[in-house]
Amino acid sequence: MNLSDAKVMICNCDGTMTLDGTKLAKACGAEGGCKVATSLCRTETGDLAAAMRDARDANQSLLIACTQETSVFDAIAEEIECPSPATVNIRERAGWSDESESSTAKIAALIKQASDRQTPSRSLALNSDGRCLIYADMGRPNGGADAAIALGQKLNGQLGVTVMIANPTDDLFPTKDCGILATGKIKSAKGHFTHFDLVVDQFGAALPSSRDALQFENRANDVETSCDILIDLTGDTPLFTGWEKRDGYFRAAGDDINALAAIESEAAQMIGGFEKPIYVNFDENLCAHSRNKIGGCSRCLDVCPAGAIQSLGDHVAIDPAICGGCGLCGAVCPSGAAQTAYPPADGLLTSIANLHDYYQTAGGKAPSLLLHDDSYGAEMIETIARFGRGLPASLLPVSMHAMGRAGHDIMVAAIALGYQQVFVLLNPVKDVENAPLVDQATLARSMLAGVKADADNRIILVDAVDPDAVAEIFYNSPCKSSAKPAPFSPIGAPRSMTRLAMRGLANANGTAGTVIDLPSGAPYGRVEIDTDNCTICLSCVSACPAGALQDNPDAPQLLFREDACLQCGICVATCPEKVIALMPQFNLADSAMATELIIEDTPFECTSCGKPFGSSKSIERVISKLADHSMFQDSAKTDILKMCEDCRVEAMFEQKDKMMEMRDRPKPRTTDDYLN
Repeated sequence: MNLSDAKVMICNCDGTMTLDGTKLAKACGAEGGCKVATSLCRTETGDLAAAMRDARDANQSLLIACTQETSVFDAIAEEIECPSPATVNIRERAGWSDESESSTAKIAALIKQASDRQTPSRSLALNSDGRCLIYADMGRPNGGADAAIALGQKLNGQLGVTVMIANPTDDLFPTKDCGILATGKIKSAKGHFTHFDLVVDQFGAALPSSRDALQFENRANDVETSCDILIDLTGDTPLFTGWEKRDGYFRAAGDDINALAAIESEAAQMIGGFEKPIYVNFDENLCAHSRNKIGGCSRCLDVCPAGAIQSLGDHVAIDPAICGGCGLCGAVCPSGAAQTAYPPADGLLTSIANLHDYYQTAGGKAPSLLLHDDSYGAEMIETIARFGRGLPASLLPVSMHAMGRAGHDIMVAAIALGYQQVFVLLNPVKDVENAPLVDQATLARSMLAGVKADADNRIILVDAVDPDAVAEIFYNSPCKSSAKPAPFSPIGAPRSMTRLAMRGLANANGTAGTVIDLPSGAPYGRVEIDTDNCTICLSCVSACPAGALQDNPDAPQLLFREDACLQCGICVATCPEKVIALMPQFNLADSAMATELIIEDTPFECTSCGKPFGSSKSIERVISKLADHSMFQDSAKTDILKMCEDCRVEAMFEQKDKMMEMRDRPKPRTTDDYLN
């Protein structure tokens, strides 16, 4: 089957899927029909090799509807010197299902989506010299000392191994072939794969003269060292926050044979050059973390499970070598300073939009969206397909690197694009990563309710453990909504795409111009200013990181643009009069995108030269606050406050009583003065 510049091969996996080649070709819009193979990975490898040669000669890409046998396809391609084919999973995602006979449109959509060109992501180059530290502790039950030595013996020769055992006892016997043997306790650890920096107390290398029990050199504290790979078998508190996402850092119990074998296999390969995807693009100029040492937004810091984000004054910094790509920072960042790059948010939404369009073009109706990760989620889908009912024919799965990026913007946009429901399949053991998504779903429901597009089961977070229970949720969570969709082109920053989706839904469902109340902490809203007590000092303007609060250089005015407000709270903390409050809401009116006048005042003119130098309210407030001060009891002193900066200096020097003038210096006193 030919699709534009791609050749597609379909296999029914030894007859386990009911595939009608004629209907599938029509659904895909392919000319010339579609031949359905039975066993491309075994008995029909000759046909596969011929198709690879034809695609190569015609300068076409080849797509095979099977992911299980990718290694077989790659081996055949290498043998005949052809490019390795791309693959797409139609079996677990559609073909193995109780509704397989109704899955033609879904299979066609999955095939067409897989044939779309993907934009390559940026990557970070890392180089590992294979310096491996295996850490154990004999002072803890099952502290992994024996396992550390055994693992060191297996890895030594492949890696440069150091086995370091804390709290050694006389039961630790001399050994060889496990690399360098030492004692010590890790005091602190930081860094990432290829560059872990450690500070070790009680460090001492094993003496080669040890006879019946290991002896060590004199111990030293605060010893600094580094390694490329760190294996922790102590069973103690992990050395890193979110350690599961810290590449190059492994943990296992000393008696867990399977985990130790997996570590051995993976660690042995971690030497040489590596390309790590850059998961997040960060623009510090958009960051609303802080201004003038006054804290504002800390959403990304609060949700990052890997400890990859740290505060650097007015903005944060994201270490791409530590970042595990959970996507949470991109989901919660209100300004777009942190944007997911693997894949980018607009790329993800484009894929979601295309899948919907392909499904409808192929004859499908009322699709729902399933967002899942490519590890736990993919395994759950496979389990449901192999041992249960499989996925419903109208449930379209989209794989993500991690579920953290499934924020409110993705959920709202999916409903606007025409999906009936959005299911988000969560890993139930990752509570730290799942908690922020609960808030994101709550925010999305509030926004959809404001445009009459919410309904029961509109957005469902699925965290059930039992595959049958998960399938039950997919099949028996009806959503009855009469809301109309509002398809749009998902291009731009997440914030602008969300506004586009919301305004489209509002227009489609007759709620244009509505102001929607949002839960506390939402990244949309306005500021409420007590204009009676605001002095238009403009401190908030200089502090606002998004330009939502503005001034007029030609007049004492405070201006505000609602759609730019991030609700970071810096203006609230900065205001000396404490007259600003945050109002989380989503304003659908056109006026939200325009600058509005909040308060204005008449210019205060210098009483000496007549030059305007401030607002009347601000000068009057200063005079009022200093009225009881001892230095301003004289009216001449108060009059100085009514002058511009130039006239004020002249007036101070003209006054006879100098405020800074000191009395004569006292004469020195000696011992004789006191005795006499």
